Amino acid sequence: MIHKKEWWRVVLDHVVASYSRVVWGLEALLPLFDVSVRLYLAHIFWTGGMVKLSSWISTVMLFTMVYDVPLLPPEMAAYVTTAVELGGSVLLAIGLAGRWAALSLFGLNIVASISYGQVSEAALQEAFYVGVLFLYFVLHGPGLLSADALVQYVVRQKQTSNHLAPVAATNAQ
Repeated sequence: MIHKKEWWRVVLDHVVASYSRVVWGLEALLPLFDVSVRLYLAHIFWTGGMVKLSSWISTVMLFTMVYDVPLLPPEMAAYVTTAVELGGSVLLAIGLAGRWAALSLFGLNIVASISYGQVSEAALQEAFYVGVLFLYFVLHGPGLLSADALVQYVVRQKQTSNHLAPVAATNAQ
């Protein structure tokens, strides 16, 4: 029987246990969240890169007349931007070199926001939110469902087997 003074401990134990189950369930969804956000961001920049490729003359003309990219000639800026959009999108989508892909697309996002002088307040707000999502991947990595996680797993397995091999060889003698 529970004493009247200890009823709160029983309630607290149940609340803590329930909270722990909820947190565990939410954390189990984190890899799916990572993949969905990576694919969302990759889609945005992949589409931009494909639009640039579909009409290359228009792209170079835009970089010459509209975009004011610092330090690079307009045609070079068009090439670099398109390559970063397409390459970074593919790498981010599969999660290979995920932090570097997110960092390169984050930088591109900043340069695009600064270099286009006629950007609206809503577009700047969207660029800010996209930038925050990129920073999430720069700091957190691409997550468990990524090529980076697979490479890390394979390397760890190989290191473990290399450490066990000398021990097994000395035991066999």
